Amino acid sequence: MSTATAEVVIFASLPQSLSYQARPGLKPGQRVQVDVRGGLRMGVVVGLGPSEREDLKPIAEVLDAEPLVPAAVLDLLKWCARYYHASLGACLQLAFPPYLRQAKSIALKPPQVVRRTAHAPIRLGSRQQQVYAAVPPEGIALGQLKERVPGAQAVLKSLIERGYLELSELAPSYATTPPPNFTAEQAAAVADIETARTAGAYRCLLLEGVTGSGKTEVYLAAARATLAAGRDVIYLVPEIALTPQTVSRIRARLNCEVAVSHSGLTEAQRAVEFMKAASGRARCVLGTRSAIFAPLRDPGLIIVDEEHDPSYKQSEGVSYNARDLAMLRAQRNGAICLLGSATPSLETMGRAESGEIGLIHLRQRVSGAGLPPVEVVDMRAASGVLSEELKKAVAATVARGQQALLFINRRGFSPAIICSGCGEAMRCRRCDCNLTYHRARGLALCHHCGQSLRLPEVCPSCGCLEMAPVGLGTERVLAEIAAELPAARLLKMDTDEITNPRQLEAALSAIRAHQVDVIIGTQMIAKGHDFERLTLVGVVHAEQMLYLPDFRAGERTYQQMVQVAGRAGRHLNGTRILLQTRIPGHPLIEAIRAYDYQAMLGLERATRQQMAMPPYGHLARVVFSAAAAQLASEQAQLAARQASIGGIKVLGPAPAPLALLRGQHRWQLLLSSSERASLHQAVSRLEQLALPAGLRRRIDIDPYDMY
Repeated sequence: MSTATAEVVIFASLPQSLSYQARPGLKPGQRVQVDVRGGLRMGVVVGLGPSEREDLKPIAEVLDAEPLVPAAVLDLLKWCARYYHASLGACLQLAFPPYLRQAKSIALKPPQVVRRTAHAPIRLGSRQQQVYAAVPPEGIALGQLKERVPGAQAVLKSLIERGYLELSELAPSYATTPPPNFTAEQAAAVADIETARTAGAYRCLLLEGVTGSGKTEVYLAAARATLAAGRDVIYLVPEIALTPQTVSRIRARLNCEVAVSHSGLTEAQRAVEFMKAASGRARCVLGTRSAIFAPLRDPGLIIVDEEHDPSYKQSEGVSYNARDLAMLRAQRNGAICLLGSATPSLETMGRAESGEIGLIHLRQRVSGAGLPPVEVVDMRAASGVLSEELKKAVAATVARGQQALLFINRRGFSPAIICSGCGEAMRCRRCDCNLTYHRARGLALCHHCGQSLRLPEVCPSCGCLEMAPVGLGTERVLAEIAAELPAARLLKMDTDEITNPRQLEAALSAIRAHQVDVIIGTQMIAKGHDFERLTLVGVVHAEQMLYLPDFRAGERTYQQMVQVAGRAGRHLNGTRILLQTRIPGHPLIEAIRAYDYQAMLGLERATRQQMAMPPYGHLARVVFSAAAAQLASEQAQLAARQASIGGIKVLGPAPAPLALLRGQHRWQLLLSSSERASLHQAVSRLEQLALPAGLRRRIDIDPYDMY
């Protein structure tokens, strides 16, 4: 006798789905509780069909009246599981926020507005005054108030209880800010995208625009047209670019509710934003890489801003690339995929040059200003951290009432502490790396595992009394400029200083309000920001990334330098970019100086073609980790033999560049092939090998992180 069967995938790394008796009306995409070995587990129905089995267990509970994710998202997750060689359960966790992976549901409340009452406030604390001042006379949406003043909820409650503020239901009202007048280039780009959209078929377009060319306004124009046509929008941005100001700006331009998805939200907040999209209340999802799995029913436009950014590639768990999935989801849904960058990745530019995707240029800045000239400062004979030229430029900039940015992509005071007697560096006991000296905290820290040690008075190896910090970090640059300009107002921006959205927004607001003269920062400040008074950028160590064990090191160095330079000179004349380097004659430094993207492409392509590295070959990285180095080594060697089939080049096995991480010894293989099918066949052969106890194997298809 045939019965209806439900295929259920558990929120866990189980290798396959489980079969249960299907209830009447059950649909794929609904969450359920099922019995697994005597315990209730949460899962998702991924398929329905007939079965001759009569011993199937019933589903214990159906948690959702309707599917939370559409069939198209389930299909995308199944594709992810196959392509990235991951379990479907692990992939499903990408689409559901942690709160909804439990036996919980969340009810959406109607939008609410905060208004002032007739009672004048008396004796408010500083935090209460900040929240009260953020509420204009006409009121403000509760969600916008929380973005404007992160962490306002507890203070807001006390102000309501005291009768100074009140909450009421908000009638939906959107798109309060009109779009600007477009430049001729922007208008042409908007027209090209609209032509592709009205054709009603999949099209991927690369919007290559210099920094300050107004790419965001082009994105928003395309989004408004898509929403007006009745379709939904997914808007992806890198994590460090998703500031409260960015969210407010985008929400103010779109005639719909916008759901936001990023790691800074609490579990409950992420669940609420997810439900806005799943219920259809929000027709645009703005977020970081996981937003590509947003449960929108009919996305007609998927935007990937800064498509070259490595944060779109997940480095832990399922190793998916959100940019690549954006193209796939758009293709399957007959949508437009709009990729944007001032410095497109080699893979994307190669697709554009071959005609696989369209190419639109924005060559001029909206302000009409040119790109600021880059001056290369030769540091080969220099002994200090900052050159005399850079120190004088910072002093002159501050004296004019303008702002300077000093960029060094390394936090702490110095990346190593070395004994002057024996030359030994302080090392992490759990990782294969030096400890970084953080002078402000008096600690030596490991940036990988978090181990911390007080700086010893004598060398642990030889007893020498002199332990010297070597190298540069944000703290050391801050100390140098403070000594040069003791009256200047300095701001350090790195993940030691800025740990949450509230601190980030406060720092950015201080810069815009000219409460800061000199910013010392890492990549946190390198993208997506526009500061009117910023007229000097000093790159302290331009070649810092260039010699890392990563075949993309040259490309990433160029992208990072151009992005940092692009923060300046958008509004005022006389802007300077000073690039300190010990390799002034290197061809890549010359390409950066000239903003010569084609020269960088030529350098990188020549190297990668010779090595058969992406985009001229397909790559998989397999890392074996274990507490015992011998176990990791033996399994890597066994895997190398298993993967040695026709069409596959096996590089390794060898210790990973970071050979010890959090107490685990790591060995790696690189598998290279000109054919994707051969590569996946080799990886599938590896997966057939049973893993001994204590060994972890990580498979990374199309890897970005080579550590």
